[in-house]
Amino acid sequence: MRWRRAAGLVCLAAAAAATACGPEAGLIGAMGTAQPPQVVVHGGGRQVSLDAFTYCYRNTCADGRPEDLPDLGTVTGDIVVSFPLEDWTFQATQLQPAVAFPQPCDLQIPARLVSTGTGTWRLEPAGPPGRYRVDLFGRTSGGDLAAAFAVTTTRAGSTPAPRAGLGAFYDHDGRPDNYGTFEFGIDYLSRTPRKAAVKLTITGQGGRASYELARVEDECRPKGQVRFHAEVPNESVSRAVGREPYTIEVELELDGTRHAASMVWPRDVSTDPDAGGALTPVFTPALP
Repeated sequence: MRWRRAAGLVCLAAAAAATACGPEAGLIGAMGTAQPPQVVVHGGGRQVSLDAFTYCYRNTCADGRPEDLPDLGTVTGDIVVSFPLEDWTFQATQLQPAVAFPQPCDLQIPARLVSTGTGTWRLEPAGPPGRYRVDLFGRTSGGDLAAAFAVTTTRAGSTPAPRAGLGAFYDHDGRPDNYGTFEFGIDYLSRTPRKAAVKLTITGQGGRASYELARVEDECRPKGQVRFHAEVPNESVSRAVGREPYTIEVELELDGTRHAASMVWPRDVSTDPDAGGALTPVFTPALP
């Protein structure tokens, strides 16, 4: 979903306004602001009703963050999420520590939501037992929302497998464009590597070129996450390798162990709408 981070900003569509927050805004702007219904979570014999802290709904968009986290308490059985409107889908992410204002280096684990009927989902917690903040992201055509609550789980859940993504080229009016950068990242490694290096080798119809990507050294980053970046003007890439299709070889080294992957752009571009046109390399040997 679109993650709007500016706290407290509200966009209102009035009858004479030039800016609208959704396809319905021009029709109902004179009716005032709108807020989505609450998301209801049941578990352990308790229920919490969550107001969205960030949303685009009808004629209103609002950015914010929760002042506190409604607490579902300790849950040993199922956790059920419900929402009264049709044609909405939801995703969930668990964070530690369970605080209202998370930091970039906080643990983040995707949790699974399984549909159990119209407007209801069963949350399957991930990771080891413990206290988590759970972020719920809802989406429909022309709208979205974010809400959050706290819960303490008592049973172990699944742990996501390591996942890599490469932002190399994008379709710009029918031509490949890297917008001046190559971006590579890995999430959910079993541990954060002390040493890591990446090299891309790109082969096109007119040549071959290699590029070293520098590790992005942030003070605050979740465990098991690494990022790499290189500024490379698209014109220089085009001169070096010619036209597409491009075979892209990735050489990755993590604490002395080498991993390799190969992809073809645009053939192997991810079809996931949230991937933003990125490639998903599959490494040999598998990432730890």
